[in-house]
Amino acid sequence: MNPHELLQQVAARLRALAKDAVDGLVRSLPELGEDPSAAGTVLAGRLLAVHDKLPPGNSLVELVRETLGDLDAASPVRLHGWRRAPGAPLGVALVLADPAGAAGGRAVLGVTPDGPVFDVVVTPGAALNLPQTVHGPWSAEATVTAAQGWDAAFGPGLPPAPPGGSAAIRLRRTGKLTAGMTDGPGISVDGIALAVTSEPGTPAAVELELQGFTAAVLPAALARLLGIGGASPMSGPPAPVVLRADRAEGLRFAGTGGLNVPLPLRLNAPAVSSRGAALELTSDGGEPRLAVSVSASAGLPGLPLSVHLERAGIELPVTFAPANRPGLDPSRLRELFPDGIGTELKVPPISGGGLVRRTPDQGYGGLISIDLGVLRVQAVALFRPPDGKAPTSFLALLTAQFPTPGIQLGLGFALDAVGGLVGLNRRADVTALQQLVGDGNADHVLFPDRAVERAQEIIGSLGAAFPVAAGRILVGPMIRLNWGGRMVSLSGALILELPAPARALLLGRLLVGLPDPAVPLIRLQASVLGRVEPAVPLVELLVSLSGSWIVGLAVRGELYLLVRGGPQPEFVLSAGGFHPRYTRPARVPALNRLQVDLAPGQGWGLRMEAYFAVTSNAVMFGGQVQLDATIAGCGVTGWLGLDALFVFDPVFAFSVHVRAGVAVRAFGRRLAGIALDFTLEGPAPWHAFGTGSISVLFWDVELDFDVRWGSPPAVPPKRGREPIEALTPELAQSKAWAAERPAAERTALVFTREANEKLSQGTLVHPDATLRVSQRVVPLGVPISRIERLPVPVQTWTIKEITLGATQPAAGLPSLSERFVPGEFFDLTEDAQLAEPAFVSRASGLRARADDGIVLGAGHRVDDGYETGYEPPLPEPGREFSFWPGLFRLESIFGISAAERLERWRVPEAAIKVRPASLSVAATDSLRPLVDDVTLVDATADAWEAMSGQLGHPQEELRIVESWEVGR
Repeated sequence: MNPHELLQQVAARLRALAKDAVDGLVRSLPELGEDPSAAGTVLAGRLLAVHDKLPPGNSLVELVRETLGDLDAASPVRLHGWRRAPGAPLGVALVLADPAGAAGGRAVLGVTPDGPVFDVVVTPGAALNLPQTVHGPWSAEATVTAAQGWDAAFGPGLPPAPPGGSAAIRLRRTGKLTAGMTDGPGISVDGIALAVTSEPGTPAAVELELQGFTAAVLPAALARLLGIGGASPMSGPPAPVVLRADRAEGLRFAGTGGLNVPLPLRLNAPAVSSRGAALELTSDGGEPRLAVSVSASAGLPGLPLSVHLERAGIELPVTFAPANRPGLDPSRLRELFPDGIGTELKVPPISGGGLVRRTPDQGYGGLISIDLGVLRVQAVALFRPPDGKAPTSFLALLTAQFPTPGIQLGLGFALDAVGGLVGLNRRADVTALQQLVGDGNADHVLFPDRAVERAQEIIGSLGAAFPVAAGRILVGPMIRLNWGGRMVSLSGALILELPAPARALLLGRLLVGLPDPAVPLIRLQASVLGRVEPAVPLVELLVSLSGSWIVGLAVRGELYLLVRGGPQPEFVLSAGGFHPRYTRPARVPALNRLQVDLAPGQGWGLRMEAYFAVTSNAVMFGGQVQLDATIAGCGVTGWLGLDALFVFDPVFAFSVHVRAGVAVRAFGRRLAGIALDFTLEGPAPWHAFGTGSISVLFWDVELDFDVRWGSPPAVPPKRGREPIEALTPELAQSKAWAAERPAAERTALVFTREANEKLSQGTLVHPDATLRVSQRVVPLGVPISRIERLPVPVQTWTIKEITLGATQPAAGLPSLSERFVPGEFFDLTEDAQLAEPAFVSRASGLRARADDGIVLGAGHRVDDGYETGYEPPLPEPGREFSFWPGLFRLESIFGISAAERLERWRVPEAAIKVRPASLSVAATDSLRPLVDDVTLVDATADAWEAMSGQLGHPQEELRIVESWEVGR
């Protein structure tokens, strides 16, 4: 649920309530003619005569009566009939008029039940003011101005209309309002205020303020039993709660911009303490609800067990029913089931805890951590039941950590922990894993520390990194090693995602802490994510130094490697990112610069960053040094930077950008400074441009320069050869042609083994084969201006027709594509050279079938059944068979014995018996019989050994077959 969806739900219910209210008013009010005072204005023909007073109606009508009165002759707001257009259904309108008369202007809010449609009409030049009017606990005031007039319609299917004037309407109700149980739980306010505002250029907005909001989350008796001062112990005076709704950002709390706002509610008792409270907007089955939730911990003194609850509380529905006043319905108050339930146990030497919580995808997540003294066991699980769109999914992360120093392996290494990950109907989200690695949070998956305290973020990270995916399985072992008493720790997990297309992911974390890992002066952390996808094929590696420091100085940066084959080959090696003007290849993440912050504090800072990258067609490097030596806005700042880019494909070009400067500042303002920004590009021609500036107090001098020199070579560039010269030998090669056997045969034609071999080798073509022709010399169907990187006149090459038996136009045949280098065939600008991929797919040929004039009809089913006859015919059985019910009654008779019942169902013996075939020894190549009958040979032994004494032929030339198979 988001603010926009919640606003749509509330708006739909308000529209339904308004439609019901107008329908009731139209039925109960007489139909009147046009208001004569509207003649000659924008209201002519639309505004009907005024009604005497507001009749009884639904809850919305009665709320208007409480707020503005009966709308009689003494009221500044009157009720009129309304017809928004000729022939439109009859509606009603609230009209605010100038006390001096209709000539002073009017503001009309008309409502037509068909939709409903709301019309806002203000006569030109109107400046209307409704002074504060009081009706019981309610007060109302309004101001409306529209110099040019205002005429807008709002309703389902109508486009948004911008405000044509300014309007401000404010309603206020004083007095305490409560919802819930008398002694708690429940909520109460000291008053409410509603404001509707609209200004030209800004969308209309509605604000509802709950003044003096308090909440009781416990019954009063239970609160006294626990020693809590009241059921609603708000710390400090109640704070106002403001809800805001507009088309741009939806319905939300004004203080936070979201669907919840914190409350200053505290529960502090010997057994219970709160950890936060919030007021929330939720929805259940399309019905908006207001909830008060509390996260709390509870435990009994002297016992080692404590319980934690997250988001437990109460919620009330917001109703917009015709029979009940709009607002909260206290009769339907219900408890808010906790999102999370946790426990903590401390019984030395055993301690631990666990938690179960609801996840945003309507599933459940659980975590348990137990320290047994000799072993710490942790388990994290995610479970999501089926919902009609996705099957049941499950993910489990299990780890076992050994006490210090671990299991010794030799040479200072020790096994610190083992574990594994298993997922059913889950997949690995590479983008989410890259985010975890980039943020230095790989430990959310690899042996998380303080798991119970960080349960929410660990469960959330696992759910994002391994989302639901039907049919996918995850399995991965995990291990953690340490060296030198945990000065160096290496964690790793190899995660396999199955079935095909299978891929393997390597998630690792290297942590170095010197001299003491508990309180390190040097902390170097390298989080690693590797990916291998054989089906592409693809190898990818991401290393992040996030979370590292040297004696308090932050060290950051990322390294990346990508090797990808297949239809989109790519090579990328980067340390610290890419040149600012270089467009990253597809699916390559943005990388942080290699960076060191030399910031001892006290106003002094020095930051150094650098990068280096090699891709399929470019090399780039650069860096920057920034100095900030200021105290209280006074001091010196300076910078020096370099960005260099060398592109080798499609043509060689380079760009070097140098920038430097220094400035003296006083109290945040620059007193003097000098700066240079210079770029050199080339070669042939060379291009140098940039800006230099000098500033002293109020005197600034800037010098811009843009110089080009050099000229194209005196000899015109060599022109490329005609494409036909390259196409002819290319198409003459056998690799440009291929024949594909049909997926289904048109006839029952059977090929010999030799024919199948020739079909596979391409020396023989199937009569129904599909012919493929493709080349890599020229892209087809697009204008080219280069060939082999050399210029040629602009031309377009296509295949016009193909002759296989009969001539066929190429326009209706399926095309084939190959990958071409853009720079070899097209003129590219410098920016295009940087942005274009190294290879692009273009048409290269087509696929065609021989036209032999044979037209096959549509396939249809045939009856291939058969009947078996016997000569002579079998004798007819001498007894009659009856249906099963009759036999069942016969078998049920007590007097028939079991033997008789068995005999009744015995099948008669067949008149013909099939004799088992005899076996013979035959030559393998010709099936020539060598020994006629070897049936009596012991077949349980090796048949060849049994006959070895009778034949002199080698074993590989013989085979034993049934006698009817041998050649005669």
